[in-house]
Amino acid sequence: MNNIDNKSLITLASYAGQIILENGGETYRVEETIKRMLFSYGIINAESFATPTVIIVSIIDDTGEIISLTKRVSRSTVDLEKITLVNNLSRKLEENPLQLSLLKKELDLIEEKTPYKTSTQLLMAALLTSSFTLLLGGNSRDAILSFIIGPGLLFIQLLFKKYNLNAIFTNIIGGSYAALIVLMLTKLSFFNTRNIDLIIVGSVMVLVPGIAFTNAMRDTLMGDYLSGSSRAVEALLTAVGIAVGVGSVFFFSGLWR
Repeated sequence: MNNIDNKSLITLASYAGQIILENGGETYRVEETIKRMLFSYGIINAESFATPTVIIVSIIDDTGEIISLTKRVSRSTVDLEKITLVNNLSRKLEENPLQLSLLKKELDLIEEKTPYKTSTQLLMAALLTSSFTLLLGGNSRDAILSFIIGPGLLFIQLLFKKYNLNAIFTNIIGGSYAALIVLMLTKLSFFNTRNIDLIIVGSVMVLVPGIAFTNAMRDTLMGDYLSGSSRAVEALLTAVGIAVGVGSVFFFSGLWR
Protein backbone atom coordinates (compact mmCIF):
# COMPACT_ATOMS: atom_id res chain seq x y z
CA MET A 1 0.00 0.00 0.00
CA ASN A 2 3.01 2.31 -0.35
CA ASN A 3 1.62 3.80 -3.59
CA ILE A 4 -1.60 4.94 -1.94
CA ASP A 5 -2.28 8.67 -2.07
CA ASN A 6 -3.03 9.42 1.57
CA LYS A 7 -4.88 12.64 0.78
CA SER A 8 -7.22 10.80 -1.57
CA LEU A 9 -7.61 8.01 0.98
CA ILE A 10 -8.58 10.33 3.82
CA THR A 11 -11.04 12.07 1.48
CA LEU A 12 -12.71 8.77 0.57
CA ALA A 13 -12.80 7.60 4.20
CA SER A 14 -14.54 10.81 5.22
CA TYR A 15 -16.90 10.40 2.25
CA ALA A 16 -17.90 6.99 3.60
CA GLY A 17 -18.48 8.51 7.03
CA GLN A 18 -20.54 11.29 5.47
CA ILE A 19 -22.85 8.77 3.80
CA ILE A 20 -23.45 7.05 7.13
CA LEU A 21 -24.03 10.30 9.02
CA GLU A 22 -26.35 11.78 6.40
CA ASN A 23 -28.51 8.68 6.37
CA GLY A 24 -29.19 8.34 10.09
CA GLY A 25 -26.09 6.53 11.38
CA GLU A 26 -24.67 7.00 14.87
CA THR A 27 -21.52 9.09 15.31
CA TYR A 28 -19.58 6.23 16.88
CA ARG A 29 -20.35 4.12 13.80
CA VAL A 30 -19.02 6.91 11.58
CA GLU A 31 -15.77 7.10 13.54
CA GLU A 32 -15.38 3.32 13.62
CA THR A 33 -15.96 2.94 9.87
CA ILE A 34 -13.49 5.69 8.96
CA LYS A 35 -10.74 4.23 11.14
CA ARG A 36 -11.40 0.71 9.84
CA MET A 37 -11.02 1.89 6.25
CA LEU A 38 -7.80 3.75 7.02
CA PHE A 39 -6.35 0.77 8.89
CA SER A 40 -7.17 -1.42 5.87
CA TYR A 41 -4.76 0.64 3.79
CA GLY A 42 -1.96 0.52 6.33
CA ILE A 43 -2.58 3.82 8.10
CA ILE A 44 -1.85 3.00 11.75
CA ASN A 45 -1.90 6.49 13.25
CA ALA A 46 -5.44 7.56 12.41
CA GLU A 47 -8.07 9.41 14.41
CA SER A 48 -11.62 10.39 13.54
CA PHE A 49 -14.13 12.57 15.34
CA ALA A 50 -17.76 13.02 14.39
CA THR A 51 -20.72 15.04 15.60
CA PRO A 52 -24.14 15.12 13.93
CA THR A 53 -22.93 17.96 11.68
CA VAL A 54 -19.12 17.64 11.41
CA ILE A 55 -16.57 14.94 10.55
CA ILE A 56 -12.87 15.45 11.35
CA VAL A 57 -10.24 12.95 10.21
CA SER A 58 -6.51 13.13 10.92
CA ILE A 59 -3.65 10.77 10.06
CA ILE A 60 0.13 10.62 10.42
CA ASP A 61 1.82 8.96 7.44
CA ASP A 62 5.11 7.06 7.29
CA THR A 63 7.09 10.28 6.81
CA GLY A 64 5.56 11.89 9.90
CA GLU A 65 3.41 14.30 7.89
CA ILE A 66 0.06 15.13 9.48
CA ILE A 67 -2.91 15.19 7.11
CA SER A 68 -6.28 16.41 8.36
CA LEU A 69 -9.67 16.95 6.80
CA THR A 70 -12.83 18.57 8.12
CA LYS A 71 -16.17 17.94 6.43
CA ARG A 72 -19.40 19.78 7.17
CA VAL A 73 -22.54 17.64 7.02
CA SER A 74 -25.77 19.57 6.56
CA ARG A 75 -28.14 17.06 4.95
CA SER A 76 -29.94 14.52 7.13
CA THR A 77 -32.34 11.75 6.19
CA VAL A 78 -32.93 8.09 7.04
CA ASP A 79 -31.75 5.29 4.75
CA LEU A 80 -30.54 2.30 6.72
CA GLU A 81 -29.69 0.36 3.57
CA LYS A 82 -26.95 2.84 2.66
CA ILE A 83 -25.51 2.53 6.17
CA THR A 84 -25.45 -1.26 5.84
CA LEU A 85 -23.77 -1.10 2.42
CA VAL A 86 -21.01 1.22 3.66
CA ASN A 87 -20.46 -0.97 6.72
CA ASN A 88 -20.19 -4.08 4.54
CA LEU A 89 -17.79 -2.32 2.19
CA SER A 90 -15.51 -1.22 5.04
CA ARG A 91 -15.33 -4.81 6.31
CA LYS A 92 -14.55 -6.18 2.85
CA LEU A 93 -11.67 -3.72 2.57
CA GLU A 94 -10.02 -5.35 5.58
CA GLU A 95 -9.70 -8.57 3.56
CA ASN A 96 -9.17 -7.08 0.11
CA PRO A 97 -8.34 -3.34 -0.15
CA LEU A 98 -9.52 -1.88 -3.45
CA GLN A 99 -7.75 0.64 -5.63
CA LEU A 100 -8.88 4.11 -4.63
CA SER A 101 -10.55 4.70 -7.99
CA LEU A 102 -12.63 1.54 -7.52
CA LEU A 103 -13.38 2.49 -3.92
CA LYS A 104 -14.72 5.85 -5.06
CA LYS A 105 -16.94 4.14 -7.63
CA GLU A 106 -18.32 1.82 -4.94
CA LEU A 107 -19.08 4.74 -2.64
CA ASP A 108 -20.67 6.72 -5.49
CA LEU A 109 -22.93 3.76 -6.30
CA ILE A 110 -24.06 3.63 -2.67
CA GLU A 111 -24.61 7.39 -2.49
CA GLU A 112 -26.61 7.43 -5.74
CA LYS A 113 -28.80 4.52 -4.72
CA THR A 114 -32.39 5.74 -4.89
CA PRO A 115 -34.81 5.19 -2.00
CA TYR A 116 -38.25 3.69 -2.36
CA LYS A 117 -40.59 5.37 -4.84
CA THR A 118 -42.59 8.26 -3.45
CA SER A 119 -45.82 6.36 -4.07
CA THR A 120 -44.53 3.43 -2.00
CA GLN A 121 -43.49 5.76 0.83
CA LEU A 122 -46.91 7.43 0.84
CA LEU A 123 -48.66 4.06 1.00
CA MET A 124 -46.46 2.95 3.88
CA ALA A 125 -47.21 6.22 5.69
CA ALA A 126 -50.94 5.56 5.32
CA LEU A 127 -50.58 2.03 6.71
CA LEU A 128 -48.32 3.23 9.53
CA THR A 129 -50.62 5.98 10.74
CA SER A 130 -53.80 3.91 10.53
CA SER A 131 -52.12 1.01 12.35
CA PHE A 132 -50.93 3.26 15.17
CA THR A 133 -54.41 4.72 15.55
CA LEU A 134 -55.86 1.22 15.93
CA LEU A 135 -53.06 0.28 18.32
CA LEU A 136 -53.88 3.28 20.51
CA GLY A 137 -57.50 2.17 20.81
CA GLY A 138 -59.17 3.86 17.85
CA ASN A 139 -61.92 2.28 15.77
CA SER A 140 -62.12 1.61 12.04
CA ARG A 141 -63.37 5.12 11.22
CA ASP A 142 -60.49 6.63 13.18
CA ALA A 143 -58.07 4.43 11.24
CA ILE A 144 -59.57 5.57 7.93
CA LEU A 145 -59.02 9.19 8.94
CA SER A 146 -55.40 8.49 9.84
CA PHE A 147 -55.01 6.58 6.57
CA ILE A 148 -56.03 9.77 4.75
CA ILE A 149 -53.89 12.15 6.81
CA GLY A 150 -50.65 10.13 6.93
CA PRO A 151 -49.64 10.43 3.25
CA GLY A 152 -50.29 14.18 3.34
CA LEU A 153 -47.97 14.56 6.31
CA LEU A 154 -45.22 12.58 4.62
CA PHE A 155 -45.65 14.58 1.41
CA ILE A 156 -45.18 17.81 3.37
CA GLN A 157 -42.06 16.37 5.00
CA LEU A 158 -40.57 15.23 1.68
CA LEU A 159 -41.40 18.54 -0.02
CA PHE A 160 -39.86 20.67 2.72
CA LYS A 161 -36.79 18.43 2.89
CA LYS A 162 -36.30 18.85 -0.86
CA TYR A 163 -35.91 22.60 -0.34
CA ASN A 164 -33.82 22.17 2.84
CA LEU A 165 -36.34 23.90 5.07
CA ASN A 166 -35.89 23.78 8.83
CA ALA A 167 -37.07 20.51 10.40
CA ILE A 168 -38.76 22.29 13.32
CA PHE A 169 -40.75 24.48 10.93
CA THR A 170 -41.64 21.36 8.93
CA ASN A 171 -43.04 19.68 12.03
CA ILE A 172 -45.01 22.78 13.05
CA ILE A 173 -46.66 22.83 9.63
CA GLY A 174 -47.14 19.05 9.73
CA GLY A 175 -48.74 19.13 13.18
CA SER A 176 -51.02 21.98 12.11
CA TYR A 177 -52.01 20.10 8.97
CA ALA A 178 -52.88 16.94 10.91
CA ALA A 179 -55.00 18.77 13.47
CA LEU A 180 -56.74 20.92 10.84
CA ILE A 181 -57.66 17.98 8.59
CA VAL A 182 -58.95 15.97 11.56
CA LEU A 183 -61.16 18.84 12.71
CA MET A 184 -62.48 19.38 9.19
CA LEU A 185 -63.22 15.72 8.44
CA THR A 186 -64.82 15.01 11.81
CA LYS A 187 -67.46 17.60 10.92
CA LEU A 188 -68.72 15.15 8.28
CA SER A 189 -71.36 12.72 9.49
CA PHE A 190 -69.47 9.61 8.33
CA PHE A 191 -66.29 10.58 10.17
CA ASN A 192 -68.03 11.87 13.28
CA THR A 193 -65.89 10.61 16.17
CA ARG A 194 -64.84 11.54 19.67
CA ASN A 195 -61.36 10.08 19.27
CA ILE A 196 -59.73 13.17 17.80
CA ASP A 197 -56.72 12.76 20.09
CA LEU A 198 -56.08 9.17 18.95
CA ILE A 199 -56.31 10.13 15.29
CA ILE A 200 -53.86 13.01 15.68
CA VAL A 201 -51.37 10.99 17.73
CA GLY A 202 -51.52 8.11 15.25
CA SER A 203 -51.11 10.47 12.30
CA VAL A 204 -48.12 12.43 13.59
CA MET A 205 -46.15 9.22 14.07
CA VAL A 206 -44.84 9.95 10.58
CA LEU A 207 -43.06 12.99 12.04
CA VAL A 208 -41.90 11.51 15.36
CA PRO A 209 -38.06 11.51 15.47
CA GLY A 210 -37.57 7.86 16.37
CA ILE A 211 -34.15 7.53 14.72
CA ALA A 212 -32.85 10.73 16.34
CA PHE A 213 -33.97 9.61 19.79
CA THR A 214 -32.53 6.11 19.32
CA ASN A 215 -29.21 7.49 18.09
CA ALA A 216 -29.10 9.88 21.04
CA MET A 217 -29.40 6.94 23.42
CA ARG A 218 -26.86 4.80 21.55
CA ASP A 219 -24.29 7.60 21.26
CA THR A 220 -24.69 8.35 24.97
CA LEU A 221 -24.29 4.69 25.90
CA MET A 222 -21.11 4.56 23.78
CA GLY A 223 -19.71 7.46 25.83
CA ASP A 224 -20.19 10.17 23.19
CA TYR A 225 -22.09 12.63 25.36
CA LEU A 226 -21.64 15.57 22.98
CA SER A 227 -23.35 13.86 20.06
CA GLY A 228 -25.85 12.15 22.34
CA SER A 229 -26.99 15.40 23.91
CA SER A 230 -27.17 17.24 20.57
CA ARG A 231 -29.31 14.49 19.06
CA ALA A 232 -31.52 14.46 22.16
CA VAL A 233 -32.06 18.21 21.78
CA GLU A 234 -32.86 17.66 18.09
CA ALA A 235 -35.47 15.04 18.99
CA LEU A 236 -36.92 17.26 21.72
CA LEU A 237 -37.23 20.29 19.42
CA THR A 238 -38.87 18.12 16.77
CA ALA A 239 -41.45 16.94 19.29
CA VAL A 240 -42.00 20.53 20.43
CA GLY A 241 -42.59 21.55 16.80
CA ILE A 242 -45.30 18.91 16.42
CA ALA A 243 -46.93 20.00 19.68
CA VAL A 244 -46.86 23.67 18.69
CA GLY A 245 -48.47 22.88 15.35
CA VAL A 246 -51.28 20.78 16.82
CA GLY A 247 -51.78 23.10 19.79
CA SER A 248 -52.02 26.24 17.67
CA VAL A 249 -54.86 24.77 15.59
CA PHE A 250 -56.70 23.69 18.74
CA PHE A 251 -56.17 27.12 20.28
CA PHE A 252 -57.52 29.09 17.33
CA SER A 253 -60.40 26.65 16.80
CA GLY A 254 -61.55 27.14 20.38
CA LEU A 255 -61.00 23.51 21.42
CA TRP A 256 -58.20 24.40 23.84
CA ARG A 257 -59.80 24.94 27.22
